[in-house]
Amino acid sequence: MRISKLFLLLLFFPFWIVANNQDSLVVFKEKNLSQQYVYLKEHLNTTKDIERYIAAFSTKATVQKDTNYIAQSYYFKHRIHRKSKAYTEAHLAIDKAILFAQSNKQDSLVASFFHAKGATFYIQSNYENALDYYIQAYDLMRTKGAIENQLTLEFDIATIKLKVGKTKEALREFDKIIHSYDSLLHTKPDSQFLKVRCIKMLNNTAKSYTDEAMYDKAIELYSKSLLLNETTNYLSGKCIAIGGKGNVYTAKKEYDKALIVLNQALAISRSHNELQLITPFLLLDKGKCMFGLKKFEDALNNFKETDQIIQQKNLKFIGLDETYQFLAKTYAQLGKHEKATEVYDQYIERKNLSTDKRFELYKTIFEGYDLKNVEYRAEKATKESNLFKSYFSQAILVIVLLLIVTISFFVYNRNKQKQKLAKFHTLIDELKTKEFTPNEPSSKGYVLSDEKASKILDDLTKLEAKLFFLDKKYSLSTLAKKCHTNSTYLSQVINKYKGKTFSEYMTEMRITYVLSALKNDKKLRSYTIQSIAEEIGFKKSESFAKAFKKRTGFNPSYYIKNLDNM
Repeated sequence: MRISKLFLLLLFFPFWIVANNQDSLVVFKEKNLSQQYVYLKEHLNTTKDIERYIAAFSTKATVQKDTNYIAQSYYFKHRIHRKSKAYTEAHLAIDKAILFAQSNKQDSLVASFFHAKGATFYIQSNYENALDYYIQAYDLMRTKGAIENQLTLEFDIATIKLKVGKTKEALREFDKIIHSYDSLLHTKPDSQFLKVRCIKMLNNTAKSYTDEAMYDKAIELYSKSLLLNETTNYLSGKCIAIGGKGNVYTAKKEYDKALIVLNQALAISRSHNELQLITPFLLLDKGKCMFGLKKFEDALNNFKETDQIIQQKNLKFIGLDETYQFLAKTYAQLGKHEKATEVYDQYIERKNLSTDKRFELYKTIFEGYDLKNVEYRAEKATKESNLFKSYFSQAILVIVLLLIVTISFFVYNRNKQKQKLAKFHTLIDELKTKEFTPNEPSSKGYVLSDEKASKILDDLTKLEAKLFFLDKKYSLSTLAKKCHTNSTYLSQVINKYKGKTFSEYMTEMRITYVLSALKNDKKLRSYTIQSIAEEIGFKKSESFAKAFKKRTGFNPSYYIKNLDNM
């Protein structure tokens, strides 16, 4: 999947047409390889138990020794693994796809697989490796690929530059790409294919500008997209551009302007079944506008409708997570604290969030309403407890004591938070210093009389640069094989020269990596603690949180919150 499409899918307006005529697996197996391939391309995101279809396709391709379709079967597996965030398996699958395509000398196929591997690294926020594979894909496409595919890759590369802070350079690249499309359309003014590709590129680029708070440029590009759309019939592009304007106005808190264009986009999306999955994103923005205008009943209706669509369609896009935060906040504004709590209890259970994250979310919902929340819970306790019913005076005493304890707790907690905040800023300063200091070899400073130990330390340095420690499957024996030694000797080298056990060494690498990754990547910070833990090789969020706190003095959720507030 191209990054330009993935950008829309994860951040703003995901949509696809759900197939009405799904083949049974039995019928699918009767098709020839070409027919199976076309079916999988069309149904990869819509067919239930698609893995079984891919397995059948792979088996038939293997039996017939068709290396081209074997490669494609691994690509499909890669897509499924990537969708489920099983990134190690995704990389293994696409690597096999690349090997088969290379053995068959299919350069265009190799290029597309390089592109897919780069996209996976991009999702993982590993921009260096993503850029490396994009460039390899671009080198192949530059001589043999279509110009439109080259421009898509140039857009992906520019997006990485934007992510790593090379904003001016990235924006110049975006302008260059749009200018290239203008030139292509000048030579082929009647090409509907080019117009659609250009509209997608304009919408994606506008979204990038919106994320960078460059709102005027985003509006300009959305307007250009709509103007081009007047000469074609690309309805989804039109709906996305209109909704994109609404998203910009919502971000600018120009709610009245936003509501006008959002209603226009909703009228389009609700009138066409193929655009129905754009609707929840439009409703979310509309609800945020109503919330900003303090029209809480209207906001509630929009958020409830968004939630209904999410449940019906089983949508799991990060961009829709805000729905539940605003839904709970709106209930709290309307004084319906029990309902607000219920919404977040369901959301937390569904997302499998940690206790720390739960506390942060509750704090966000009820911020500014603490007293009302205490009164609500006291009232609920009075109604449910026979003891409170019989001894009202005791209830008052308990509530007063509770308030005293609460106040004492917050005074104590405030002092503790100040100390934690000081630790946080010290850590950030250390990270910034390291980012501007070249990494030195692991063996620097050691007196290495043992050539074998020196070679092992060099191997470890190279593996560290490749982020081997993010793979949870790495054990002492696995690492020993990579370093061409045995487990016992490797353990001795790590103990002697690293000053720690193998387990401590792996944990330190992972925590050091995630500190910088969270600091530099907003998207990673939106993940659950469990997902972040899995991303860096931990099996359980608890062990990750424990290691993180031991290293920093505070929990991952506290670190993420303060990064977001910087």
